[in-house]
Amino acid sequence: MQHNIISYFDGSQQLLGELFYESSNNTKKPGVILFPAFEGIAEFSREYARQLAKQGYIVFVADMYGDAQSSDTIQGCFELVMPLLNDRLAVRRRALLAFETLMQQAHVDNKHIGSVGFCFGGMCMLELARSGAALTCGIGLHAVLAKSDLPTENIHTNLLLLQGYQDPQVPPSSITEFAEEMTQAKTADWTFVFFGQGKHSYTDPRTGTFEPLREREMGREYNKVIADRAYTYVSAFFKEQFSQ
Repeated sequence: MQHNIISYFDGSQQLLGELFYESSNNTKKPGVILFPAFEGIAEFSREYARQLAKQGYIVFVADMYGDAQSSDTIQGCFELVMPLLNDRLAVRRRALLAFETLMQQAHVDNKHIGSVGFCFGGMCMLELARSGAALTCGIGLHAVLAKSDLPTENIHTNLLLLQGYQDPQVPPSSITEFAEEMTQAKTADWTFVFFGQGKHSYTDPRTGTFEPLREREMGREYNKVIADRAYTYVSAFFKEQFSQ
């Protein structure tokens, strides 16, 4: 498994993404941008990227905070993410920079670029799609769905949203507004899946170990059964989309 640190810039702010791929010949491969959850690039993101790379993709883990900043406390995560939650233009800009950076990597098939994002990272994936970028497909897991005041361009990206029905941060009622936005944006194709017992951050085994009490209050709970089932959806969706 190859693992390279890729430096790119948002103005003067250095961003340090991580590229994962299996060594092979010079055959072009589909590319996948992985947008991490609010802790930034952590071992969960890296391990997920490795699993996708084993399927034959070139995976770029985006650095949305700059200087590869990350945190292993809830307070630290909020300190990192809040400036971006309050500046969706910066989110869209950095998501586009990650997209452009992956497109520039050797052996990436630029006609087959996908993205997967977790929580805040799901919002980043959606901002990229909302920009009208030529993103083939995008997957959000317990993704933040709410749009900002930025315009939603016509969405050319086929979307799959894998949400927990018991996620208080993104309640089931949020699907109505999201569905209306997707319809108005003439989204090529979109699919929404609810996991009945799923809560927020159901994918990451470390969920619940940052600050257990506070995380329970936030509705954060890892669920291995759902996480494994969601990965099956992710794997099948990328295989389908990249075969077209």
